[in-house]
Amino acid sequence: MGFSKAIITSGPTREWIDPVRYISNASSGKMGFHIAEEVAHWIPEVVYIHGQVLDDYKSPKGTKEISVETTSDMCDAVLGELAEGTILIMAAAPADFRPSRSKESKIKKEDGSETLLLELVKNPDILKTVSSKIQKEEIAGCCLVGFAAETDSLEDHAQGKLKSKNLDYIVGNYVGKNQKGFGEVDTTVIIFSSSGKTTKIGPFSKEVISQKIVAFLKGETEKSFVKS
Repeated sequence: MGFSKAIITSGPTREWIDPVRYISNASSGKMGFHIAEEVAHWIPEVVYIHGQVLDDYKSPKGTKEISVETTSDMCDAVLGELAEGTILIMAAAPADFRPSRSKESKIKKEDGSETLLLELVKNPDILKTVSSKIQKEEIAGCCLVGFAAETDSLEDHAQGKLKSKNLDYIVGNYVGKNQKGFGEVDTTVIIFSSSGKTTKIGPFSKEVISQKIVAFLKGETEKSFVKS
């Protein structure tokens, strides 16, 4: 089947502790950027929803750009763009948690004790929210592709997310201080399909990885994809 629209998310989100401090991660947005440019050669309408990516990765050619800050902002933007015949490739690295309260003024080091306790609450799970909306509103022809950046037990965690979030595909890779994944380095990914198929790609540059991920998805969906 063919898709009329693609939504690509990219980069990290920020959750503010106070006006000058926030929770985020080391994602550069490079993978999502190159995926978006590659998808623009395949699908007529491409929406690129990005967090605080590096400047080089803000405006992929052939896409509509939407900039967001928090995970809730990204979730709202994705839901607002979702339509029939959409493939969502969730390459972003949204923050899973946010402070339960964001201070209106800068927290001073001189204030209080030697320790600062930060209470965190869970952010919405974007893919689960999207999957629920698709089922509830019976939105036809959608395909959900997640990413799983893991420090250990990649296959177990990726397969678990594939099932719990009702995804069609999930792209897994290892990240961490001694692993390749975030940033500018070459990387290797493993694509897990809901059909049980597993495909390894890499190690390659993120430009090449992106090309091969999109080629895989194009081949898979055009020959056999039918959304249940």
